[in-house]
Amino acid sequence: MMVLYPVVLAGALFLMWKSAERGLGARGRTWFGAWVGTGALFTLSFLTGFSIGVFLLPVAAIALFWLAVHAPHLREAAGFPLGSALVVVGAVLLI
Repeated sequence: MMVLYPVVLAGALFLMWKSAERGLGARGRTWFGAWVGTGALFTLSFLTGFSIGVFLLPVAAIALFWLAVHAPHLREAAGFPLGSALVVVGAVLLI
């Protein structure tokens, strides 16, 4: 199960690279927000592991692949680590 997370990230990076190479994709605040939400969902799936994370991973992977094709630019994709950081900070504050 834990092997799937890096595989999904590598697949999304490959899709981003190919989509950007072909000149596809949109830009803007809306796409940045979508990347933030996807980063949060992916990290929440990772942190919850074998409980609810098993059910969240397919949703997060589909969202990640969809965004990798539709908004492959690095400026918008910078929202992914921001969303991840927000979930981690929220989890630390809850402890």
